[in-house]
Amino acid sequence: MELRAAGRVFQLWRLALVIAVSGVLASCSSDPPPELLPNKGTPSGRPVVAEDEAEDALGVAQAFVAAAADEKYDRMWDLLAPEAGSQWAGKEQFVAFLEAKFGATKLDFDLGRLEPQADGSLARFPISLRIPGDDVRIVGPPLVLIQNDESWAVSDSGPFGRNGPIVGSPAPIRPEIDVPILIYHHVASQLPAGSEAFNTVTTEAFARQLQWLADTGYVSIHLTELFNAFYYDLPLPSKPVILVFDDSYADFYDQAFPLLRDRGFSATVAAITGAIDHPGYLTWDEARAMSAAGIEFVSHTVSHGNLAAASRDEARSELADSRRALEEKLALPVQFFVYPYGEPFTSGSPEAREMVLALLRESGYAGALTTSSGPPYISLQEADAPYQLDRIPVSGGESVARFAASIEANPPAP
Repeated sequence: MELRAAGRVFQLWRLALVIAVSGVLASCSSDPPPELLPNKGTPSGRPVVAEDEAEDALGVAQAFVAAAADEKYDRMWDLLAPEAGSQWAGKEQFVAFLEAKFGATKLDFDLGRLEPQADGSLARFPISLRIPGDDVRIVGPPLVLIQNDESWAVSDSGPFGRNGPIVGSPAPIRPEIDVPILIYHHVASQLPAGSEAFNTVTTEAFARQLQWLADTGYVSIHLTELFNAFYYDLPLPSKPVILVFDDSYADFYDQAFPLLRDRGFSATVAAITGAIDHPGYLTWDEARAMSAAGIEFVSHTVSHGNLAAASRDEARSELADSRRALEEKLALPVQFFVYPYGEPFTSGSPEAREMVLALLRESGYAGALTTSSGPPYISLQEADAPYQLDRIPVSGGESVARFAASIEANPPAP
């Protein structure tokens, strides 16, 4: 197969590649939506990336994906921006990860039109992949380029990076990894009265928890990174942690997200897709903005129903429709799920568990999270139980000492 783009021809070997570039420069020369302009009042309507710069960015994007197609992973490394390269110990580690992930898999990649960005130094290209013979196409993450010293380099490798999707049916390289996965619900300025107090952490307490995590050496990662570590030996921080916020409440955007951003942490939101855009919950615009800023979104069903009591058709719809909605709205792959109420693993029958597990695989999920694992709490995640990963609840009113003790058996003094 050959790749033809911008008058150049590339011979492709083990990976099949198709670049869809028609209209790329035309899309760059058209006026972007007003909210993407650096100055909304700019009368000229000039593009945020000039045509000649867009062509240069496209050339680098094509070269990066063509190098992937030819398995020239060292060439991909050379096209990375310094901050992207700093996520790896060196070229050898980057190359080893890509060889483990893509070396034995034949894939089609489609590179889409450049999307206008608020910052003219960024170029963002949608990208999707498909295993030939499989009707499922995985969209995203996008390939992002940054302009530095009048040249372009890859700042986010998209599907080739740390948050790239799980592909095929890989066997685990790392059978178990110690990663505490924390459960949050509400974050508010003060604890409410009644039962919601248990599921609410104050902003002051949350800030102290983030500070303890930072001081103790924890670094937040996404579920996608954990599974890339399971299957492709992605290097993780020495003390990784995953912060999951269930139910996609509006206070995550208002209260938690600013604290996470200010302290250099990320998080995962388990979204009830049928509740988004309703009072008390996130809006899709907020979800898109946070997703673009690095917040991971996973499925928590459409209606937050009890899957242990659902029929097969009802459960299938809850799983498939919620995943589809997230992927369509966010243009990112959604491969992970959080069980409402922990069911069917809290009180569901063996038959209900087998049904839901089968439907998760059928619906394209690579893994899922249960609810509380204790006490005593479990942070050791096992690759041979990808749909039953354990979590640790964070309750309203708990002290930093208790928070620390739930994560570490012998935590340092706060």
